[in-house]
Amino acid sequence: MHLYIGGKAQGKRAYVEMAEGGGADIISDYQEVIRRQLRQGQDPIECLRKLLSEKPDVVLICDEVGYGVVPIEKEERDFREAVGRTMCEAAQAARTVVRIVCGIGQRIK
Repeated sequence: MHLYIGGKAQGKRAYVEMAEGGGADIISDYQEVIRRQLRQGQDPIECLRKLLSEKPDVVLICDEVGYGVVPIEKEERDFREAVGRTMCEAAQAARTVVRIVCGIGQRIK
């Protein structure tokens, strides 16, 4: 698995398509996958583990959502917490982790 992270609208998808080529199994906006899992009462970390067991070569693209003002709404705070913890798990399992800022990738693993 390869993990690409970065802020909103930082050129992640274009960078990944260039880096991984056209044949990669890419899941963009993984933070929204986590949001849906939470709303359905699922554990995002368990869902990630299942995904990786079924698709070990998957490429995940996820926005960094933990920066900025802490939201007042509990659901939004829980969402940010879940994304952070799930991405920690993903980073541990990933072969590579790249952070993208302004369309430039910096490999951190």
